[in-house]
Amino acid sequence: MNLKVKISILMIAVKISSCAYSQETWSKLQAGTEFSVALKYNNSLWAFGNNGNGQLGNGSIVNQFSPTQIGSDLDWKSISAGSFHVLALKNDGTLWAWGLNSQGQLGTNDYVQKLIPTQVGLDNNWKEIYAGQTHSIGIKTDGTMWSWGYNGFGQLGLGNLFNQNIPTQVGTENTWIMASCGGVHSMAIKSDSTLWGFGYNGNGQIGDGTNINRDSPVQIGIDSNWHFISSGFEFNLGMKTDNSLWSWGFNGNGQLGQGNTINYSIPNQIGNNNNWSIINAGSSFSFAIKNDSTLWSWGYNGNGQLGISSLTQQNIPIQVGLENDWLEIETASGTLSGGVVYGTHSIGLKQNRTEICGTGSNYIGQLSDILPIQNQEFNCEIAILNVGLEEENNDKNYISIFPNPSNGISSVHLSNLNPNNLNYLLINTAGHVLIENCISNLNFNIDLQELESGLYYLIIKDGLKQLHKKIVLQN
Repeated sequence: MNLKVKISILMIAVKISSCAYSQETWSKLQAGTEFSVALKYNNSLWAFGNNGNGQLGNGSIVNQFSPTQIGSDLDWKSISAGSFHVLALKNDGTLWAWGLNSQGQLGTNDYVQKLIPTQVGLDNNWKEIYAGQTHSIGIKTDGTMWSWGYNGFGQLGLGNLFNQNIPTQVGTENTWIMASCGGVHSMAIKSDSTLWGFGYNGNGQIGDGTNINRDSPVQIGIDSNWHFISSGFEFNLGMKTDNSLWSWGFNGNGQLGQGNTINYSIPNQIGNNNNWSIINAGSSFSFAIKNDSTLWSWGYNGNGQLGISSLTQQNIPIQVGLENDWLEIETASGTLSGGVVYGTHSIGLKQNRTEICGTGSNYIGQLSDILPIQNQEFNCEIAILNVGLEEENNDKNYISIFPNPSNGISSVHLSNLNPNNLNYLLINTAGHVLIENCISNLNFNIDLQELESGLYYLIIKDGLKQLHKKIVLQN
C-alpha cells in the first residue's frame, strides 16, 4: 500500500540509525536563564536569547532571536550554561568561558565579564564542566575535581567560604566522575558510584538528612549505585544504576515529583518505575525521558515550561504529548532575584536532531522567536536544519536511480539485495517520512510528482541494514 503523506497533514520523524549524522544537525543543547546554547555536529557553537552579560559569546550585548554562531571555530566539544555564564571545552581539552563574571565564575583570574570565549588557564586536560548560578565545577582527566566562583555557602567544597576566581582543587582525591551545580549547592559522584554533596542545605538539598550547610563534600547515605545527578535551583534529581528515579530538597512547587509539596532532606524514589534514561532538574521544575523515548515533566508551570498545553502545576510526572522520539531535554537552572526564581524555559532534541524544540518563557528570545509569546507546548521550529545524510561509498553498489535529477517519475534499480525483505522510505531534508512502501521487485518506479522541487533521500531498508541515496527533484 502506498502511504504517501503530505507534510502539512502529518510529519513523522524517522531515526536513521545506520547513517552518519551530517554536520548540519544539532549535537548538544544547554539552557541558561533566559538564553540557550547549542552545538552542531560540525563542532560549531551557537546561541540565542538574552545577551545582557555577553553570555551569547558573540562579542556584543545585543539579544538574539535566532541561533547565532559564536565565532568560527569548529573544535568545540561540550558546553554547560549557568545562570548568565557559559563554560565550554574544546577537542584539545582546553577550557573556555564567557558571560557574567561578578563572582569569578568564569575562572579567568578577574571579575570582568567576557563577551567572547576566553581561555581559562593553560591546562589541556579538562574532561567535564558544570556551570551553576554563580559558581562552576570542572573535572580533569586525572579524576580530580576543581571549583571556582561564588562560595558564600561552601558550594565550592573547599572547606571555607572564600570566593575563587581561578579553578581550585577540591580536596586531593582523584576519583570524581561527574558533578552538578545547583543555585548555591553542588552534588558529585565518585567512581565507586557513591553520592556526595556540599553547599547550602536550608531545604535539605544536600540530601544528608540535615539542614546544615556543608563547605566540603559529605557522602549521601551509603548507597554505591548512583549513576547520574542533576541539580535544580534548590533540589536534585538522581538516577541509580537500576534506572530508578530519586529526588530531594525544596518541593514547594512539586518539583520533586512526590505527589506533594513537602521538602525531603534525603533521596526518595519517585514512583516505582525502573525505566528512566535521562533526567534534568530546572529552576523549580523537572523533566525526564524514559527508555521508550517518551518525555515526562512535573513541578512549577506558570510559564508553560512543562510543555503540557496548560499552566497547571504538576506534583507527579506527567507525559508530555504522545511522541516517543525524544533524545535530549534541557531546562534553565535559574537565578534568584527579589525572592523570585527566574529561569522558566525548556528546550529539547528529538531523534532526527534537525530541530530544537522549546516551551515556556520567550520574552527575550530564549525560544528563538522575536515575538514575546510564551509557549505552553513544545514548538519544534526554533532551529530547523537540513538532514544532509552523508552517502557511504558502498551505497552506489546497491542503488541506482534514473533520471536523477528527477522530473517527477524516477526508476530505481537495486542490486545484490533480497526483494523478500525490503521496503523503502522517502524522506525530506527535515527527516520526515513522505512515502513508505514495500518492495516486491528490484526494479520499480517512484512517483515524486506531488512533491515540491528540492532534495530528498531514498532509504532502502534490508532487515537491519539501511542504505540511502539522494534524489534531486526538478519540477
